[in-house]
Amino acid sequence: MNYERGSLHIGGVPAHRLIEQFGSPLYVYDAAVIRRQLENLRSAFSGIPMQPFYAAKANSNLAILRLIAAEGFGCDAVSPGEVWLARHAGFPSERIWFTCSNVSDGDLIALRDPEIVINVNSMSEIDRVIQVGIPNPVAIRVNPEVGAGHHKDVVTGGFGVKFGIDVAQLEDARMILEDAGLRVVGLHAHIGSGIAEVTPLAQSAARLVELADGFPDLRWLNFGGGIGIPYRPGDLEFPLEEYGVQMTAIAGPLLRERGLTAILEPGRYVMAPAGLLLATVTSRKISAGTVWLGCDTGFNHLARPSRYGSYHHILNATRGDDRWLREQMLAPPYDDESGAIVAGNICESGDVFTKEEGELRPRRLPETRVGDLLAFCDAGAYGFSMASHYNTRMLPPEVMIESGQATLIRRRQTMTDLLLGQEDPAPAR
Repeated sequence: MNYERGSLHIGGVPAHRLIEQFGSPLYVYDAAVIRRQLENLRSAFSGIPMQPFYAAKANSNLAILRLIAAEGFGCDAVSPGEVWLARHAGFPSERIWFTCSNVSDGDLIALRDPEIVINVNSMSEIDRVIQVGIPNPVAIRVNPEVGAGHHKDVVTGGFGVKFGIDVAQLEDARMILEDAGLRVVGLHAHIGSGIAEVTPLAQSAARLVELADGFPDLRWLNFGGGIGIPYRPGDLEFPLEEYGVQMTAIAGPLLRERGLTAILEPGRYVMAPAGLLLATVTSRKISAGTVWLGCDTGFNHLARPSRYGSYHHILNATRGDDRWLREQMLAPPYDDESGAIVAGNICESGDVFTKEEGELRPRRLPETRVGDLLAFCDAGAYGFSMASHYNTRMLPPEVMIESGQATLIRRRQTMTDLLLGQEDPAPAR
């Protein structure tokens, strides 16, 4: 990103031109950033035999999936819908894992592809796979008794979580599968999302390597995702190279000795920094001495601030310069005296983008007027994918920028789209 003549440019395209062409609000993704993040991952883990995957739940737009598939990544899918999109986007079946989470018989039957790995999450899911009788290769998601993440609701390992088979049950799981004529071809551990440090990830990896001894038919060790990004000004980049060095030391010898392939499945790291949500300021008021800026988007389009108390940096995309951009990315973001609270257009008091630990915090912004554009940064992951029609508002369009050209990859919805799937019974007589 950079400023030219006051206007924020994304991938060389001015924000105001994007709004003029596609309307507001608007999700914008920079393909060059996606490719940069993918290359960072390949480079950091070049010391081990690795097949990188992408966690589709972060952003499952078809154009994005196609770009990532073309780069040689696999796909971690968590629903039959994600599996369907992954296949449609060009991911080979053998590079798709379906990671279960309280799945139904219908979910398993809907896969309709015997080469997709089914990654079971519980003993009852093992029973379900056996009862349904599908022929897919099976992996086991293990709870490695390590958990981490940016919020308690995204911690997926440790104690008291819904994910993974406990280590104490692992041998029983293997025997039940083998007695049914199935072989465990993969072990998987994913401990959380938005992790800022290597230590818990390395601890989980070491546990998975240790557990591999009991599984003679393994082909893969899936070390999960969870790599965080620096959302706040002053946050440090995740030490990806250090993680690669530690993974080479922890897993490299076993992987080579047994001819296994490592899998890593980040989603946030790939997509979050590549995406922005652009919105228009629709109102400005002062209440109790504080400036409130209202805009034409809300937590129905970007749920993370309301759902997790997450921080997203906010830029005025209409008036600024590169010096101001650099200062904003380094300086403390809050200013109780001259800052502004940014709120959405959803009929909920909690529809506010500028919170800290549940409390409203005015955010530093240049003078902002009605009609200005705001850019919500690092919104490429868990932005559109968590969006909803709450308040019966339409979903925003999505645009991909590549080589200075903006391409629509999801059209703006219309009122007619609200009727899709609904029945309109005749009124009772």
